[in-house]
Amino acid sequence: MTRITVYPIMLAVLILFGMNGFSEVYEPDKLRVHIRMDKKYFYSDEDVTLQICVTNESERKNYFVVYDPAAGESSDYTTFQPMVFDMEAREAEIIVPYKIEQRAIGDLVKGLERRVVELAPGETFIHAVDLKVLFMLKLNTAYRVQGLFYPSFEDGAAVKSDNELSFRMIESKYYTKPSQIDAIERTLLPDEVMLLTLKAEKDRAWDRWIKYINVEKYIDAFPEFVQKYRRANYEEKSRIEKDFIRFVTRERDDYLLDYKIIRQDIEKGRNIAYVYVMVDRFGTRVTSRYKCKYTLEQYKNLWLITDEEATVMKGAKR
Repeated sequence: MTRITVYPIMLAVLILFGMNGFSEVYEPDKLRVHIRMDKKYFYSDEDVTLQICVTNESERKNYFVVYDPAAGESSDYTTFQPMVFDMEAREAEIIVPYKIEQRAIGDLVKGLERRVVELAPGETFIHAVDLKVLFMLKLNTAYRVQGLFYPSFEDGAAVKSDNELSFRMIESKYYTKPSQIDAIERTLLPDEVMLLTLKAEKDRAWDRWIKYINVEKYIDAFPEFVQKYRRANYEEKSRIEKDFIRFVTRERDDYLLDYKIIRQDIEKGRNIAYVYVMVDRFGTRVTSRYKCKYTLEQYKNLWLITDEEATVMKGAKR
């Protein structure tokens, strides 16, 4: 038996449509949300339009509330609240007036005109919003966006979009013709991957460190593992990989002190790169210094470390 909870806002709807033969229901958990954009690149002099689509997956009519502007108050960022982040998970600066003024949204909506949107089973409501009106967007910065939807502020429940999109804003087409470079999807270079990997080791953030390692190939750089790994069957390989990860992420006496990228060489057409790094590790009296050559291979849109060669150098006194 389905339990129907009637919220205060729904009482008005009940009165409006009458009780006899009432087949409508307020089921926010049956409202599915997804977002759409017509393109990934927007000129700085055009709207960055996001469409937030709400579909009723209930078998009966369903409802939610939207707010219209009133008495000079804007209804932006109320029922529909996009979330915009850059690729380092930093939130884009929001420029909605009531957010800047730190006003409570509950107080704001009291002064707006409330409107009930009715959706038949399977019907979709589409709300379009210009992200430039809500956020301070920077040129040539890659962003990702999700949608947050509040069916009613009375119950405080939010529904997050089931997808995420990425976009970028580029120079105005009327003043500067964008080059083909503007359309390139940016990825990390091999030396950038090495910096992230070495920082993760120094911080002992092994969950981040392992992301940049191709374990199946990197294990060949360790004589104590490579032979038994090559002879192992599928199940044994899985166990050896786990042992290998525990070994390379163990607490070491010669822990990482410092590192410096010397250069990188990328072999075009082979998706292979070599990054040369000067590495200093802890030593009691003298640091252990190595000149390391890391081999990286391209995997999808990322570079993964597959091999390491180290040459001992003269360390520095502590």
